[in-house]
Amino acid sequence: MKKLDFKAMKGLLPYLKGSKRLLSWTIFSVVLSTGSKLAIPYVAGKAVNEILEKGALADLSVHFILMASFLVLGTLFGYLFQYLTSLIGQRVIRQARSLLYESLLLCPIRTIDESSKGDFVNRMLVDVENIQTGLVAGLASFLEGIVTILVTMGFMFSLNWLLALIVVVLTPVSLLVSRAISKFNSKHFKGQAKSQSALVAYSREGLENSETVRAYELGEERIKEFDRLNEENRKDAFRANMGASVINPATRLVNSLINAILVFVGAATIIMETPLGIVFLVGDLSSFLTYASNYMNPFNEISNVMSEIDYAVASFRRVDALVRTAREKETGEMALPKAGPLSAAGIRFSYVPGKEVIRGFSLAPSEGKRIALVGPTGCGKTTLINLILRFYDPDSGAFLLNGHPITSYRRSDIRRKVGMVLQDSWIFQGTVRENIAYGKPDATIEEVEEAARRAQAASFIERLPKGYDTMIGEGSALSKGERQLISVARVLLLSPEIVILDEATSNIDMRTEALLGRSFRTLMEGKTSIVVAHRLSTIVESDLIIVLKDGEIIEEGTHKELMEADGFYHSLYSAQFE
Repeated sequence: MKKLDFKAMKGLLPYLKGSKRLLSWTIFSVVLSTGSKLAIPYVAGKAVNEILEKGALADLSVHFILMASFLVLGTLFGYLFQYLTSLIGQRVIRQARSLLYESLLLCPIRTIDESSKGDFVNRMLVDVENIQTGLVAGLASFLEGIVTILVTMGFMFSLNWLLALIVVVLTPVSLLVSRAISKFNSKHFKGQAKSQSALVAYSREGLENSETVRAYELGEERIKEFDRLNEENRKDAFRANMGASVINPATRLVNSLINAILVFVGAATIIMETPLGIVFLVGDLSSFLTYASNYMNPFNEISNVMSEIDYAVASFRRVDALVRTAREKETGEMALPKAGPLSAAGIRFSYVPGKEVIRGFSLAPSEGKRIALVGPTGCGKTTLINLILRFYDPDSGAFLLNGHPITSYRRSDIRRKVGMVLQDSWIFQGTVRENIAYGKPDATIEEVEEAARRAQAASFIERLPKGYDTMIGEGSALSKGERQLISVARVLLLSPEIVILDEATSNIDMRTEALLGRSFRTLMEGKTSIVVAHRLSTIVESDLIIVLKDGEIIEEGTHKELMEADGFYHSLYSAQFE
């Protein structure tokens, strides 16, 4: 039998938060349930001895009452044990998913950017379910088996210590067989968990990018790769299941041989007088054989459940590794009552050591100005936005607010001062009103409607079946432009002190963009604004345009100044209107 991983069991304790009293009741109930049920063969054996000794004169009323009482008691506490283990299992699932979700929300953005989203989903759904079905339920069976073994040993030694010693000495043979098979099988369960995770991640990737897959006619290639991953998972699962299926027959064969030895020695003890002082009758042999079977059965059950526990431990380690991921460290201590002048000094940054994506970025103090970042894809525009919001911190240099590095301010204070509209609009499952009021849940309906009106979203919202109470989400029929308008309304509702527009009009048609122009100007009036845009017509009125290439500033100035300079910006702008 494979050794139980106590280190993993210790790691399970945080997931049992609030269930420790239930755990105590679970242990109490399994002891009473098992003890009561195992007392029945002992009483039955004594009844057989009574019949053989007294024949028709034997009074078995007390024996029947005791057996009936033990049966009822064992059944009731057995039900309680099953109920409590199920309850604890569901609580563990809830706690694991809560800790996972909390970890994902509080871990550094780098952790999420560098990992597969499908793998995160797999851990939250599949791996957590494996913990409940394999680890919690498996440990319950393991506990029940251990209690059964201990109680059975007590009854066996009270009946015939010689036979009990034979059972104890020969049982390790069964355990060694089981352990050898389990050790061989463990690597297959790890392989199954890994290949299943890869399959889920690949499936999710295809679903999230289905339009791209179809646009590039990659369906057949994706299907072939999916089939390959699916076949790899099938092979891993087959090897794991085949290995698990061998354990039970092998241990049962060994146990049957042990049982034959016990019958022979027990019968000899009854027939022949022994100098060991053992009083052993037919009824006692009947009881002992029952206990011997009960003593071996838990090892069989534990052997079976260890395979499930192996698989569940692999899932638990994946879940626990993510739960224990380092949280985003708060290095700032200063409060930020007002977002004043924004500047930058010699910022250098790299996602991967040795490969800088921002090289010496500097910005003169600016307050209430509209600053545009332009340049080819991959030049570092969005990275600078990430640095302002402290999703990442620079390797050297710093953005400054009110003359202080933003790393000296609390992240939460900085992010509360910033309103951001991204290229990819995010709509969650809820009403239109709830989506607009996401950053301000206590907003009145009047405030929500005003924000929608300023974002030019009111007209299409009012045409929806239930207006602001219409349910929307990822599966709703809203166009990309309408989703973006809701995102804009969400920011307008907050009235932030710093505004960031990262390709905010990229998913909106020219007519809608014209409608948004006035709203954006109102939103940015008197506020420091950072605009990232590929569509250069949207930033011609900016107070400062910074042109980036390969992470460096190559030009800066107003639209007029840059056009007169006839440099890189001029060529970018001219190319869009040829």
